[in-house]
Amino acid sequence: MPVTIITAVESTDLFTGPEGAPRQLLRVTIEGPAARITVSGTGVRGEAAGTGLVEVPLEITGASPGDRLPVVVRASSSEMPGVVEVAEPGWTMFLVSHFHYDPVWWNTQAAYTSPWELLSADATTRPLWERNGFALVDAHLDLALRDPVYKFVLAEVDYLKPYFDQHPERRETLSLLLERGQVELVGGTYNEPNTNLTGAETTIRNIVYGIGYQRDILGGDPRTAWQLDVFGHDPQFPGHLAAAGLTGSAWARGPFHQWGPIQKNFREGKDDARVMQFPSEFEWIAPGGEGVLTHYMPHHYSAGWWMDSSPDLATAERLTLVEGLEHPGDPAQPDNHHRH
Repeated sequence: MPVTIITAVESTDLFTGPEGAPRQLLRVTIEGPAARITVSGTGVRGEAAGTGLVEVPLEITGASPGDRLPVVVRASSSEMPGVVEVAEPGWTMFLVSHFHYDPVWWNTQAAYTSPWELLSADATTRPLWERNGFALVDAHLDLALRDPVYKFVLAEVDYLKPYFDQHPERRETLSLLLERGQVELVGGTYNEPNTNLTGAETTIRNIVYGIGYQRDILGGDPRTAWQLDVFGHDPQFPGHLAAAGLTGSAWARGPFHQWGPIQKNFREGKDDARVMQFPSEFEWIAPGGEGVLTHYMPHHYSAGWWMDSSPDLATAERLTLVEGLEHPGDPAQPDNHHRH
């Protein structure tokens, strides 16, 4: 006859139940037939049933966040000790991916804004679960209307202008969210120019048209040049930005790695932004002396790939919370995810 065996007991900071009576979850791994699982200890009790990975809601009394409470977990004739680290309820972490455009580089501007599921039924053009530019703008605007604490940025004019040309009924929504401070227009340029490949006049026109449209047409107040995926940076570019009244920039591609400031950690044998000798924030100064505060994005595309490529939700949750701050990242791109 198969025997039920407890193989692992893991404390989590996850909660279930109503906000007024949250129950912290203890993860118990069971091999064998399903069984009734009980958890007992000083100030701790809980029960559930199942096999495999079972989340047991706990009732905890007389303890404070950070306390470590010994417990005993029982399932049929199997028994295993464990420790519950008391967590604080009420926290939710949201990871919301930004998006940007690659018109001309990857596809035409029209194709990037249109539904590519109509262009490629077999998903060879783009995965069907990825939304096109217009749908992404709609999704951010609608979420901000539903959730007053949700904030986001919109960047390049090369998707904003065709969007608002095509959907003038949404201009009032954008104005409302700008007034509330829920959306910020960044970019500072019409698109993301590779300024080492263009002349000074082309770069200046890009800045003038970009700032002009965001400020004078859309009613924003752009202060940051959003150049996150630019392949090259002209040393004079920060001077042009400062002259146009911008105070900052953000980008990733550049020294050390094609995706951002990643260097090899030879001790651990993996890419790791922690060992690179280039600051993530610095004053980017042009030869003429003008400059802007710049953020050089650690990991960039690779941040979150380990989460996106996780085999299941539980693994993604664990990596995001426990390992996310120290994980070196793998060649990948971020994904949307939330954790309670």
